Amino acid sequence: MKTVFEYTQRNVLVIPRALYGMRDVELIMQSRNSGIFHKCLEQDLVDVEFYSTMPCFVYIESGKEILTNCKNEHIELSASNGVFLPQGACLNSDFVKSTDRLSAYLVFFDGEVVSEFLRGFNVFPDPSSASPDHCLVTDPDDLISNFFKTIQPKLTEPGYLSSKLLELLHLIAWREVDKKLPGMLLNMSQQLPKRNLEQLLAQPDVLHLSVTDLAHLSGRSLSSFNRDFKQTFQSTPHKWLTDRRLFRAKELIDVNGFTVTAAAAELGYENVSNFIKAFKVRFGHTPKQNNPLK
Repeated sequence: MKTVFEYTQRNVLVIPRALYGMRDVELIMQSRNSGIFHKCLEQDLVDVEFYSTMPCFVYIESGKEILTNCKNEHIELSASNGVFLPQGACLNSDFVKSTDRLSAYLVFFDGEVVSEFLRGFNVFPDPSSASPDHCLVTDPDDLISNFFKTIQPKLTEPGYLSSKLLELLHLIAWREVDKKLPGMLLNMSQQLPKRNLEQLLAQPDVLHLSVTDLAHLSGRSLSSFNRDFKQTFQSTPHKWLTDRRLFRAKELIDVNGFTVTAAAAELGYENVSNFIKAFKVRFGHTPKQNNPLK
């Protein structure tokens, strides 16, 4: 059984699925797909990417966590603050321990709970406006904090957790800063969640993907991905990927002792001749000329 820190050294955190079985995460209660978790982290976590496959509310009990969204905006959360994230949200999390460990609740709401909540609001989807990618929640009088103390995990009657989560959604809507929660919940299934391009492309695994794959992972259409990519990196995705692959291959050969064939295979080149040709175009010489011993 791993801690969150150990798991995220090699994996993207897909929540809530990845939380089950974590050593520093406790499942408090679950019904159908809804659930309440409590995490208590001791080790620093820096630039941990996570996705939420369900609407999620994060409430900080103690400590401080900084989230970064696809626009490179920082969401700073401290004790008695929370954030509501739509289904499909992708963010990066940073927790550096100062005096307090990070203690927080993570609550996931299934479609039935969300639908029941929305029946009490006179809101309609607005395809012309962008749905917010998060809703900040403040809790100055500890109403939400006290809510978690009322949870009775031993009550397993059907409908108990759903009724408690409906109560929590109303508290969140009351304390939510911009009063956009109902509209966000209604619109969230109609829009693709966009990922932060710089953080997505900083991962070494992207060198094995195609431009189409990257567009899909980024939450964009191919045309939107090409446009946003060029604005961010002043290059086309194809040229950027080719350059990164070739520089990585050069490093593998020069530093790690890879053969030309092994380096080509590592970077996804099925044809070694094509790799050698691309390498020569980029660096002005073949890989063997670059390192005669190989």
